[in-house]
Amino acid sequence: MSDWYYAANNEQKGPINESELKANFASSKLPADTLVWKDGMDNWTPANQVAAFTFRPAPAPAAVQPAVEGGPTVKAVDAPNPASSTTPVDITNLMGKPESLEVDPDDAEKNKIFGILAYIGILCLVPILAAKDSPYGKYHANQGLVLFLLEIVIMISLYIINVVVLSVIPALYMVTAILGLIWVAPLILLILGIINAAAGKCVPLPVIGGIKLLK
Repeated sequence: MSDWYYAANNEQKGPINESELKANFASSKLPADTLVWKDGMDNWTPANQVAAFTFRPAPAPAAVQPAVEGGPTVKAVDAPNPASSTTPVDITNLMGKPESLEVDPDDAEKNKIFGILAYIGILCLVPILAAKDSPYGKYHANQGLVLFLLEIVIMISLYIINVVVLSVIPALYMVTAILGLIWVAPLILLILGIINAAAGKCVPLPVIGGIKLLK
Protein backbone atom coordinates (compact mmCIF):
# COMPACT_ATOMS: atom_id res chain seq x y z
CA MET A 1 0.00 0.00 0.00
CA SER A 2 1.46 3.35 -1.05
CA ASP A 3 2.23 5.98 1.52
CA TRP A 4 0.14 9.16 1.63
CA TYR A 5 1.00 12.81 2.00
CA TYR A 6 -1.28 15.50 3.36
CA ALA A 7 -1.23 19.29 3.74
CA ALA A 8 -1.41 20.89 7.19
CA ASN A 9 -0.68 24.54 8.05
CA ASN A 10 0.36 25.12 4.44
CA GLU A 11 3.00 22.44 4.77
CA GLN A 12 3.35 19.03 3.23
CA LYS A 13 3.27 16.22 5.80
CA GLY A 14 4.17 12.59 5.31
CA PRO A 15 4.75 10.05 4.22
CA ILE A 16 2.11 8.29 6.36
CA ASN A 17 0.46 4.94 5.86
CA GLU A 18 -3.20 4.81 4.90
CA SER A 19 -4.52 3.23 8.10
CA GLU A 20 -2.84 5.88 10.28
CA LEU A 21 -4.20 8.68 8.07
CA LYS A 22 -7.68 7.18 8.27
CA ALA A 23 -7.41 7.11 12.05
CA ASN A 24 -6.55 10.82 12.05
CA PHE A 25 -9.69 11.59 10.05
CA ALA A 26 -11.85 9.32 12.19
CA SER A 27 -10.68 11.01 15.39
CA SER A 28 -11.13 14.48 13.80
CA LYS A 29 -7.45 15.26 14.27
CA LEU A 30 -7.52 16.30 10.62
CA PRO A 31 -10.42 18.09 8.85
CA ALA A 32 -12.34 15.95 6.39
CA ASP A 33 -11.40 18.27 3.52
CA THR A 34 -7.64 18.07 4.16
CA LEU A 35 -5.71 17.88 0.87
CA VAL A 36 -4.13 14.47 0.33
CA TRP A 37 -1.93 12.94 -2.35
CA LYS A 38 -0.10 9.74 -3.12
CA ASP A 39 1.93 8.41 -5.98
CA GLY A 40 -0.28 7.87 -9.01
CA MET A 41 -2.67 10.80 -8.36
CA ASP A 42 -2.62 13.75 -10.76
CA ASN A 43 -3.40 16.46 -8.17
CA TRP A 44 -3.84 17.10 -4.49
CA THR A 45 -7.48 16.29 -3.60
CA PRO A 46 -9.63 16.88 -0.52
CA ALA A 47 -9.76 13.69 1.50
CA ASN A 48 -13.57 13.64 1.55
CA GLN A 49 -13.47 13.30 -2.23
CA VAL A 50 -11.12 10.33 -2.17
CA ALA A 51 -12.72 6.90 -2.05
CA ALA A 52 -10.28 5.59 0.55
CA PHE A 53 -11.30 8.23 3.10
CA THR A 54 -15.02 8.67 2.44
CA PHE A 55 -16.80 7.04 5.33
CA ARG A 56 -19.56 7.82 7.81
CA PRO A 57 -18.96 7.75 11.55
CA ALA A 58 -20.49 4.77 13.26
CA PRO A 59 -23.85 5.57 14.90
CA ALA A 60 -23.84 6.06 18.66
CA PRO A 61 -25.01 2.91 20.47
CA ALA A 62 -28.62 3.03 21.68
CA ALA A 63 -29.04 3.48 25.41
CA VAL A 64 -30.51 0.47 27.15
CA GLN A 65 -32.28 0.04 30.42
CA PRO A 66 -31.00 -2.57 32.85
CA ALA A 67 -32.40 -5.98 31.98
CA VAL A 68 -34.99 -7.35 34.33
CA GLU A 69 -34.05 -10.76 35.60
CA GLY A 70 -35.67 -13.36 33.43
CA GLY A 71 -36.87 -10.77 30.86
CA PRO A 72 -35.51 -9.20 27.67
CA THR A 73 -33.37 -6.10 27.54
CA VAL A 74 -35.47 -3.03 26.73
CA LYS A 75 -34.14 -0.20 24.60
CA ALA A 76 -34.72 3.28 25.90
CA VAL A 77 -37.13 5.31 23.79
CA ASP A 78 -36.92 9.08 23.59
CA ALA A 79 -39.96 10.84 24.99
CA PRO A 80 -42.11 12.40 22.27
CA ASN A 81 -41.84 16.11 21.74
CA PRO A 82 -45.14 17.62 22.99
CA ALA A 83 -44.88 20.46 20.47
CA SER A 84 -44.76 18.03 17.54
CA SER A 85 -47.73 15.95 18.76
CA THR A 86 -50.08 18.82 19.57
CA THR A 87 -52.98 19.21 17.17
CA PRO A 88 -55.38 22.11 16.86
CA VAL A 89 -58.56 21.77 18.84
CA ASP A 90 -61.62 21.37 16.62
CA ILE A 91 -64.59 23.07 18.26
CA THR A 92 -66.97 20.80 16.33
CA ASN A 93 -65.49 17.83 18.19
CA LEU A 94 -66.16 19.50 21.54
CA MET A 95 -69.78 20.15 20.64
CA GLY A 96 -70.31 16.91 18.78
CA LYS A 97 -71.52 16.41 15.23
CA PRO A 98 -75.18 16.42 14.25
CA GLU A 99 -76.25 12.79 13.89
CA SER A 100 -79.55 11.14 13.10
CA LEU A 101 -80.67 8.21 15.24
CA GLU A 102 -81.83 4.92 13.77
CA VAL A 103 -85.29 4.68 15.26
CA ASP A 104 -86.81 1.58 16.79
CA PRO A 105 -90.46 1.75 15.60
CA ASP A 106 -91.76 0.33 18.89
CA ASP A 107 -89.70 2.80 20.92
CA ALA A 108 -90.90 5.71 18.76
CA GLU A 109 -94.55 4.66 19.00
CA LYS A 110 -94.50 4.28 22.78
CA ASN A 111 -92.59 7.52 23.46
CA LYS A 112 -93.84 9.76 20.66
CA ILE A 113 -95.77 11.99 23.07
CA PHE A 114 -92.59 12.53 25.12
CA GLY A 115 -90.75 13.49 21.93
CA ILE A 116 -93.36 16.16 21.21
CA LEU A 117 -93.41 17.51 24.78
CA ALA A 118 -89.62 17.82 24.68
CA TYR A 119 -89.87 20.95 22.51
CA ILE A 120 -92.50 22.81 24.55
CA GLY A 121 -90.43 24.94 26.91
CA ILE A 122 -89.89 23.59 30.39
CA LEU A 123 -91.89 20.49 29.50
CA CYS A 124 -88.62 19.12 28.14
CA LEU A 125 -88.09 17.90 31.72
CA VAL A 126 -90.96 15.42 31.31
CA PRO A 127 -89.18 13.10 28.82
CA ILE A 128 -85.90 13.62 30.68
CA LEU A 129 -87.51 12.10 33.78
CA ALA A 130 -90.14 9.79 32.30
CA ALA A 131 -88.37 8.46 29.19
CA LYS A 132 -84.75 8.33 30.36
CA ASP A 133 -84.39 4.71 29.22
CA SER A 134 -85.76 5.40 25.75
CA PRO A 135 -83.18 6.30 23.05
CA TYR A 136 -86.00 7.99 21.09
CA GLY A 137 -87.23 10.00 24.07
CA LYS A 138 -83.72 10.91 25.15
CA TYR A 139 -82.77 12.12 21.65
CA HIS A 140 -85.67 14.59 21.52
CA ALA A 141 -85.30 15.48 25.20
CA ASN A 142 -81.70 16.53 24.53
CA GLN A 143 -82.66 18.76 21.62
CA GLY A 144 -85.62 20.16 23.54
CA LEU A 145 -83.39 20.98 26.52
CA VAL A 146 -80.88 22.77 24.30
CA LEU A 147 -83.71 24.72 22.66
CA PHE A 148 -85.18 25.65 26.06
CA LEU A 149 -81.81 26.96 27.29
CA LEU A 150 -81.42 28.93 24.06
CA GLU A 151 -84.82 30.53 24.65
CA ILE A 152 -83.77 31.51 28.18
CA VAL A 153 -80.55 33.10 26.89
CA ILE A 154 -82.46 35.06 24.26
CA MET A 155 -85.05 36.22 26.78
CA ILE A 156 -82.45 37.44 29.27
CA SER A 157 -80.36 39.10 26.55
CA LEU A 158 -83.34 40.98 25.11
CA TYR A 159 -84.46 42.06 28.56
CA ILE A 160 -81.03 43.50 29.35
CA ILE A 161 -80.82 45.23 25.97
CA ASN A 162 -84.30 46.73 26.37
CA VAL A 163 -83.58 48.04 29.85
CA VAL A 164 -80.13 49.47 29.02
CA VAL A 165 -80.88 50.89 25.57
CA LEU A 166 -84.27 52.38 26.34
CA SER A 167 -83.09 53.87 29.62
CA VAL A 168 -80.22 55.65 27.87
CA ILE A 169 -81.74 56.44 24.46
CA PRO A 170 -85.53 56.07 24.50
CA ALA A 171 -85.71 56.98 20.82
CA LEU A 172 -84.12 53.64 19.92
CA TYR A 173 -87.18 51.63 20.89
CA MET A 174 -87.48 50.58 17.23
CA VAL A 175 -84.09 48.86 17.48
CA THR A 176 -85.24 46.72 20.38
CA ALA A 177 -88.43 45.90 18.50
CA ILE A 178 -86.38 44.66 15.54
CA LEU A 179 -84.16 42.60 17.82
CA GLY A 180 -87.31 40.93 19.10
CA LEU A 181 -87.58 39.21 15.73
CA ILE A 182 -84.80 36.90 16.90
CA TRP A 183 -87.57 34.84 18.51
CA VAL A 184 -88.42 33.61 15.02
CA ALA A 185 -85.35 31.32 15.07
CA PRO A 186 -86.28 29.24 18.17
CA LEU A 187 -89.90 29.17 16.99
CA ILE A 188 -88.81 27.55 13.71
CA LEU A 189 -86.66 25.05 15.59
CA LEU A 190 -89.59 24.25 17.90
CA ILE A 191 -91.90 23.55 14.94
CA LEU A 192 -89.30 21.38 13.19
CA GLY A 193 -88.68 19.40 16.37
CA ILE A 194 -92.37 18.71 16.93
CA ILE A 195 -92.86 17.68 13.29
CA ASN A 196 -89.94 15.23 13.48
CA ALA A 197 -91.09 13.79 16.81
CA ALA A 198 -94.67 13.38 15.60
CA ALA A 199 -93.40 11.59 12.49
CA GLY A 200 -91.33 9.16 14.57
CA LYS A 201 -88.02 10.56 13.30
CA CYS A 202 -84.82 11.44 15.13
CA VAL A 203 -83.29 14.12 12.92
CA PRO A 204 -80.86 16.80 14.20
CA LEU A 205 -82.17 20.35 14.25
CA PRO A 206 -80.22 23.07 12.42
CA VAL A 207 -77.48 24.81 14.44
CA ILE A 208 -78.21 23.13 17.79
CA GLY A 209 -78.48 19.52 16.59
CA GLY A 210 -74.86 18.72 17.41
CA ILE A 211 -74.97 19.88 21.05
CA LYS A 212 -75.32 16.93 23.41
CA LEU A 213 -76.23 17.71 27.01
CA LEU A 214 -77.76 14.33 27.81
CA LYS A 215 -75.46 11.32 27.57
